[in-house]
Amino acid sequence: MVFKRLTQALTTAGNTVLYGSDQAEKIRQLEAMGFHADRARHALNACENNVERAAELLLLGGDGTADMPIDVDDLPSAPSTRVRNIGNSNEGQHVAAHNDEQMRLAIEASLATNQAEESRNICQAETASMNSVAKKPAPRSAPVKINRTIATQKTTIKPAPRSAAAINAGKAAAARTYQLTPSKKTLDHTHPNVKLPEKLSNKSKEEQIMRCANRLKPHVMAVDTLIRVLISVRNSPENIKFRTIDRTNANYVEHVRDKPGAEDLLLAMNYRRIKNELRLERHLVDPTLLYLGISALEQMRSSEEYLEAKKWRAFHAEMKRVSRGNGSHDMQNGMTEVETEIRLGFLQKCPKEPPEGRGAIMNVYLGDEKEKIEGGHASRRFDGDDTLQDVLNWLGGCYGVELIEKLHSREWCLCDLNRYPISPLDVEKHCSKTIQYLGLFPSGKLGVRLSEDEWKEGGSVNIHGSARGLGAVSRSMLH
Repeated sequence: MVFKRLTQALTTAGNTVLYGSDQAEKIRQLEAMGFHADRARHALNACENNVERAAELLLLGGDGTADMPIDVDDLPSAPSTRVRNIGNSNEGQHVAAHNDEQMRLAIEASLATNQAEESRNICQAETASMNSVAKKPAPRSAPVKINRTIATQKTTIKPAPRSAAAINAGKAAAARTYQLTPSKKTLDHTHPNVKLPEKLSNKSKEEQIMRCANRLKPHVMAVDTLIRVLISVRNSPENIKFRTIDRTNANYVEHVRDKPGAEDLLLAMNYRRIKNELRLERHLVDPTLLYLGISALEQMRSSEEYLEAKKWRAFHAEMKRVSRGNGSHDMQNGMTEVETEIRLGFLQKCPKEPPEGRGAIMNVYLGDEKEKIEGGHASRRFDGDDTLQDVLNWLGGCYGVELIEKLHSREWCLCDLNRYPISPLDVEKHCSKTIQYLGLFPSGKLGVRLSEDEWKEGGSVNIHGSARGLGAVSRSMLH
């Protein structure tokens, strides 16, 4: 420590002798700031003995001696050497030029650093602004001005204007970020008056069973099949055969699987889907649920929808039975000689079928066309002046006397399917009318349907709607 102070004193004294009292005082000022005497001298030479500029140059590291070690061992050993070096004018010019170049590089490096820092600040400000906009709209603040003073020059840098595309991209990014936050708005916030119904699976077992049974009312076979299954499980809970349902079984697929509420009711009874089966494990058999399910389905059997569907199912069974004799005129298909003679008698009363290219084709369907009853469709050509009685005789020859008798008794009815709404034809009143008069020409489409109670009692039908067919009379003249 003593040696260091002695060295500094000798150096100061040497500087006073070599450079004069004025420059020596300035070197001492720079030394007091913490700079080495040789670096201070070079900085003063580069800045024309201006202490402030020399201090800034030393702070920027541009005095040309940044790589010079500052250890005391590297100090000059004799003042005479410094005299000779300073006395050389060429060396002084070289040092001045070198110092100017170092100052220019230092200024450029400082500008680059300031610009990078400014870019980071702008990005952080934009991110904070987008987050604040996503939470709550706020007035746009004034642009931030960043001032930097370099080499006694004041420079003001303003953020570059953003394009509309950049603004929209920022808003989209903020919206996506906002949607991912846990506090995003739900339907309850955006539509407070809209109330979604509770899931059926979240309701009680009792309510699930009652709701599913209520949906099954119009499906007769589904109700009857499920009642049989549940009664078998209740009577023999140990028998796994009754507790397993094959979902690929043809009868199950046709009558139960796709009916609304059928499988949901079984799941409410603790059945579980296992591959292609519905299985009720022994430990999940609940006598209370079985009793409730059977009672609910039994109650559906007394509903109007079930009774109406039951009646139509019986009618379609009758249509299937009647359709089996379509086109059969021999004893091999179950017809007796009496039945054969009756059908031949009906066909003999029919006019001869017009050749191809004349007349119009008459189509008749037994039951609902969607049922596609085997043998339940018959067709042939008729002339426009053929009567409805000719059509009835043809149907008697195809399906027998039972069909004609039930049409006359109004238990069944013959409907014009080309009219809307579909309405029955009074075969007693219009049997002598031509098919053109009735609107069945040049395209006739009839269906045998189950009569409504009002029609059975001899009442009229709704006469609204337009007449169809070439030369057909108005509907009001038919009823």
